[in-house]
This record gives sequence, C-alpha cells and structure tokens, in this order.
Amino acid sequence: MKDAIYLAAVALLLATASVQGGTREDVLAAMQRCSVLQDDRTWLECTYGAQQIMRAKLGLIPAPDYQQRLVPPPASTPPISVPLASTGQPAPNKALASAPTPKRRGSFLQILGGSAPPVVSSTLASIQFDAQGGFIVTLQNGQVWHQMDVGDGPKVRFTTGAKVTITSGALWSYNLKTEDNPHSYKVERRS
Repeated sequence: MKDAIYLAAVALLLATASVQGGTREDVLAAMQRCSVLQDDRTWLECTYGAQQIMRAKLGLIPAPDYQQRLVPPPASTPPISVPLASTGQPAPNKALASAPTPKRRGSFLQILGGSAPPVVSSTLASIQFDAQGGFIVTLQNGQVWHQMDVGDGPKVRFTTGAKVTITSGALWSYNLKTEDNPHSYKVERRS
C-alpha cells in the first residue's frame, strides 16, 4: 500500500515535471533512481542528495557529500561537472549531477583484497558517539566521518591524536582504521 502511494506520487510529480521541464525533471529522475534503496533512512538521504541539481541552480549551499553519493548514476549518461564560482560554491543557474566525492583509489582487486591506497590520512581531532553507539570522528583536516557498521565489531577505543587512515571499500564504501586499533570500521563522510 505504501509503495503504491509512493509510486502514484512519483508519477504525479513526473507528470508535473514534464510540463515544467529542465531542472525539475532532472531532480525527479534522480529521486526516482533512489527508489531502489530499501532502507527508509538511506532512501530519504538519497532524495536529499538528488535535489542537488536544483540547489546548484538556485545557488544554495550544496547537500552533504554522503547524501549526493547515495544517488545512483543515470543508466546512460555520465555525470556533469560544473566549474566552481570564485566563492567555492557551484555557479548559480547551472545543472549539477553530483558534487565531487573523495577520489577512490586503487583497483578493484586492491579494494577487494584490502590493499587499496588511502583516500584520507589525517590525525584524530575528536570523537563523539550517536544514540546507537556509532562513532562520529572529526579529523585534523576538518572532515567528519560516521560509523556505519554499529554493533558489528568490538567497542571502539580511539585516542585523540592517533593517525587515521580511510581507504576505499567494496560497493562505494569506505573503511576507517587507526594506528592504535587493528579493527577496520565502515564509515561514511558527513562533511
């Protein structure tokens, strides 16, 4: 029932978009691609990321990288890149398929074998925990990463100032490891 209502709403939005055209149509198409995600929270985050095209057009602050990375790419078109304005923000009135994400390094076999070179290497500035017990770490370089695999491993025991390395994982994921902890944790970038 919930799926039928959702599909009817999307069909109505798509019909409206075909009259409006352009950016709205692109946003609705990107939101439709989010429908393959099963988890409700992930689907919601994906739809926020799908709206990046309109945010760029209106000159608004971009959606966080982790939301934009959730949007599945179109089946037949490559992503569009938009030059940044002098403010560091996307230039207004330009369509944007997705904002740049951290460069994935390493071949498929390196990622699968766990020997991929680091995407990020920094020191741990601070650590917090969310309501589910997952960690949220802030690195010295300003990046914020959130634990995805809460409950799948041992309790996190990080020390501030420890060297943190983040590498590419399978299926567009990222793995965080510190020099003083042998365990690797699945993370997503928050900012």
